Parts: sequence; structure tokens; C-alpha cells
Amino acid sequence: MKKLLSILAVVLLFGMVHAQEDESTLAGKVRVSGGFGGPFFGYSQIENHTGFGGGGGGAVIINDFFFGGFGQGDTYGQHKVAGLNYDLSLGQGGFWLGYVWPSKRLVHGFGSFKLGFGEAQLDRNQLEGEPVGGSDYEDKVLSMTPELGVEINIAHWVRLAVTGGYRWVNGIDKLPYYIDSDFRSPVLGMTLRFGNFGYKKKE
Repeated sequence: MKKLLSILAVVLLFGMVHAQEDESTLAGKVRVSGGFGGPFFGYSQIENHTGFGGGGGGAVIINDFFFGGFGQGDTYGQHKVAGLNYDLSLGQGGFWLGYVWPSKRLVHGFGSFKLGFGEAQLDRNQLEGEPVGGSDYEDKVLSMTPELGVEINIAHWVRLAVTGGYRWVNGIDKLPYYIDSDFRSPVLGMTLRFGNFGYKKKE
């Protein structure tokens, strides 16, 4: 996770330094217009367990697209395995891509796609009076989460997006009682983006 945060910091710095710079390429005129970083928060489910979580990310803005990375963690309460209590969680990090249109307007469309790599875990949580024992369980997973929503320009340097999407997960084969489909869920999210979006504040 520390390595991921370092990469995100470099990505954000690159975007801020190269804001408003035009570059000619074989694909045509590409405009690196800024960069951003910020937190996001989400709601989802695993089977019948409601989960809340959050994380953060950063990206470079190129024309109306952004490209960067993210990291997040979600918790889903307690689950019993052989009469013992375990905390259920999902942690991941990876690539974050998105498109915003038309971003100059006060309220506009927002779409993103997160490709994540991480772990689903059942962590032993011994309560008072419970028997000692039980091992933790974990699985390496791959996730893909497309999202669509609306974004509001709160200030020239901060934006708030509200989204809905779907999380697809693959790799669950060691957690007892769970399969891939249990981790696949609709998601609701809120994202704050702080940075340079390529537009100057009106005088």
C-alpha cells in the first residue's frame, strides 16, 4: 500500500507540473490539462452483509479523460465459521480510468472504471467467552468496477461526484462458505477530487 501511495503522489505531481501543456502525437493533439488526488467512500454488499469503506486515488487529466491509480478497503461486519467470529473485509488497489463531460459546466456527467488487485479476508476476532482457536482465511482477488454518475464543481480546485456501479470479483476459492458471486455487488459511491482541472478561476 505504501508503494501504491508513492506512485499516486508522483502521478499527481506530474499532472500539476504539466498542466495546460499541449503535446503533438500520432493520435493528434493531446492536452495534458492537470491532475488531481482525493478520497472516495462507498457502500456495497457481500452476500447479505452490508459494507462501508473508502480509499483514495490520483490521476493525470488528459483532455476529458483521466488516468491514474487507487487504493481502498471495505469492511462487512462479522461472519461465523464453525461457531467462531471473523471480520470480513476486502482490500484492493490498482488502475483508475475515467471520463468527465462536459467538465466546464456546474453539474456534468462522470464515469470511471477501477481495475483492482487485492485480498478478501476473514480475520479471527475472538470475543470474550469464546473458545480459543481458528485460523484466518484470505484469497487473492481481481476486481473490476465500472461507475456512472454526476459531478458538481464546488470550486475551481475541488469537485464532488456521486456514482452508482457494479463490482465484479474473481478469485474466491479459500474463504469458507463464499464464492465469487457473493462478492459481486452494486456499489454506491462518493468521490472528492482536489487539484488542477485546467480551468482558471473567473475574475
